[in-house]
Amino acid sequence: MALAADDVQIRLRDWLEAHVEGWRDVHLRPLEVSLGSGFSAEIFFVDVDYRDAAGAQSRTLVVRRQPTDLEVVLGSSLELQGRMMAALDRLKLAPVPEWIGMELDPSVLGNPFLVMGRVEGQSATQNPNYNTTGWIADMTPAQRAVTWTNAIEAFAQLSKIDWQADGFAFLARAEWGQPGLDQYLGHLEAWYHGCRKGRTMPYVDAAMTYIRAHEPKDTAVNVLWGDSTPSNVMFRADGSVSGLIDWELAALGPSELDLAWWLYFDDLFSRRFGVPRLEGLPTRDESIAIWEAAAGRTAEHLAYYDVVVALRMALVVVGAFDRQVGVGNIPPENKSLHANFMTLYLAERLGMDLPELGPDFYAFMSNMTPVDQKED
Repeated sequence: MALAADDVQIRLRDWLEAHVEGWRDVHLRPLEVSLGSGFSAEIFFVDVDYRDAAGAQSRTLVVRRQPTDLEVVLGSSLELQGRMMAALDRLKLAPVPEWIGMELDPSVLGNPFLVMGRVEGQSATQNPNYNTTGWIADMTPAQRAVTWTNAIEAFAQLSKIDWQADGFAFLARAEWGQPGLDQYLGHLEAWYHGCRKGRTMPYVDAAMTYIRAHEPKDTAVNVLWGDSTPSNVMFRADGSVSGLIDWELAALGPSELDLAWWLYFDDLFSRRFGVPRLEGLPTRDESIAIWEAAAGRTAEHLAYYDVVVALRMALVVVGAFDRQVGVGNIPPENKSLHANFMTLYLAERLGMDLPELGPDFYAFMSNMTPVDQKED
């Protein structure tokens, strides 16, 4: 049952006064509050006035509220995102929203939630595709080059974190293997076995075999953003980065995985969608060079990591397919489980016959929502 805006005001006000050290006389003016029964995380903004040791203050906060039964990626959670943001805010190495607090008790606002400071700026939109229209398309080629360079340099800083000494040991998940690439691949294996359900999935099966058979040794153990895409970077008007957002897929592994994820989405939103890349955006080789200069080391095993991240996205699609079948959007025999953009990418990288994207795929895509379901 949805909460009324007045309830949100009262409950969130009381929570802030009780949980944010030094805040008192808190007053909220809700903006864009919509707390329905949606499937994905809900984000809303509140203007808040309060007093602290320095006197009267006013600011805008962001509240992210998320159902506990939604798991698009195995192991992702609001709690993980909150712990990541808190640790990064303390470290001040990569730009993130100011950390305010987290509440995991769903009784306060109906679902667990995070509270953070608002980051000014805008991100690159996926719909409409930033390569076709919007503020990036309106830039000059030189401005686009600077903007993309700033983003790559920002997330490359994560490679400099000492995950044990700097407070990120919570990312170690023994159930998936040793910290680093072994754990990352162990997570993919657990996810794969959980969603396979006895089905033969030619491209996904082949990719799973490939990543273990070709696993490089002695790779670095770095803190990973996990979702390094232009849509998760907040940019100021001058192209500088004001914040990196969406940390619920954070993990441990070689930092090249974040670079490979960025390159994967660059390819997806241009070549794969049949859209010309905007002039000035760094090429793949230029992007790698930017990352290497910022990270202070050579990127290794990128051809291998291309397959790893493509498999990860293919598993997201398996979950999306099953959800659409579950709510009746598509029949179980729909062929898009094996023939979609992600399996096409895997086939290219693995030298397999390419799947044909037919009517089933477009029926699958036409029903996509933020979590691939229609609301009742």
